[in-house]
Amino acid sequence: MNELDMPTVLFLQKTSYIAGAVTLGYLKYSANESRGVGLLASSFVILAAASTLAGYAETYPAFYAPLSLINLVCAVLGYSLLGSSFVVISDPDRKVMSALVLLPGLLILLVGAFTAFHLNNTYRAATFNFLACVMLAGAAIVIFRDSFREPLPIRKFVAAILSACGLLSLIMAFEFSFHSFLLFDVASGFLLMILSKFVLALSIVIFISERQQVKLRQTAERDGLTGLYNRRFFNENVSGRLRDGDALLYLDIDHFKHLNDRWGHAAGDEVLVAVSRTIEAVLPASAIFARQGGEEFIVFLPLKAGNPLVQAERIREAVQRTRFPDLGADVVVTTSIGISKVSRKSRSLSELCREADRALYLAKAAGRNRVCDESSNFVAEGYVRSA
Repeated sequence: MNELDMPTVLFLQKTSYIAGAVTLGYLKYSANESRGVGLLASSFVILAAASTLAGYAETYPAFYAPLSLINLVCAVLGYSLLGSSFVVISDPDRKVMSALVLLPGLLILLVGAFTAFHLNNTYRAATFNFLACVMLAGAAIVIFRDSFREPLPIRKFVAAILSACGLLSLIMAFEFSFHSFLLFDVASGFLLMILSKFVLALSIVIFISERQQVKLRQTAERDGLTGLYNRRFFNENVSGRLRDGDALLYLDIDHFKHLNDRWGHAAGDEVLVAVSRTIEAVLPASAIFARQGGEEFIVFLPLKAGNPLVQAERIREAVQRTRFPDLGADVVVTTSIGISKVSRKSRSLSELCREADRALYLAKAAGRNRVCDESSNFVAEGYVRSA
């Protein structure tokens, strides 16, 4: 099989960039919340232009100097955009300064205009590949680091591909610098780059798809206001894991309707969110905390979480200490809590919910801001013994 010549390789390179740009452009158009994908598509377009200019520079020797400089500037700008796009794709809330994206290309333009270093193929190729390595490696680090915040399965693969591309660029930079193509020749290096861009474009499609699947799952599992688990998730994940000694807490914010009527629904929402965060902060990691609806919440406490009465009293006290500056310093929100425990008599989730609901009713009947365990004789300040 004959080796591919450089014009053929450059044609394949342009084609791959254009195909990648079209794919990413469609993804940008069709996917919501896809910040950074447009930048990545733009980088592919600019890299395709750079590849085209490289061919023109060889075809028209009279214009070699300006075309080769513009080619290098476009190539560096393309990789700067590519690296920045992965930084934004990794975290859509992250901001990237336009000046930092444009800076490498502008520096190359100024240095080239004053030194004409770009007329030397070795200098031009080594500079481009080294800068590409830096940008690809930086993008790989960001993608991998953000996996701790957003652990998508595809992240490590994308980071690995970016790292491999960066390593390939570094190898080519050294080979051009020392005129020693021991690992692969120029055409083979370009072909590897072409393949890597195809894989990168495909991986971003998978990346966005995985992120949207996570958001859809969160929408199905989470309460839209508080971010807590919803009733559906709670029922599906608790009903099959009930064991002797496990407990259920029913919580209700006292006089919530009065609060809504006096300060408005926006204030009511603020209270719901603040109370949710307060309760989350005092619950053990093994607990499952969900919003039942309205001002009602439910907590599953496995046996290892400790005494449910003690946990419930911690919640009650924490809520009572919570302050709401926007509503006034004198506003105190309290909660009533009912407790039920898994026993031979009550082993199903529906039975436990009914018992916890009855205990909650008793806590409210006793004056609110109380904890009631329907099956316990434990009594202390804040607790109510059931009849």
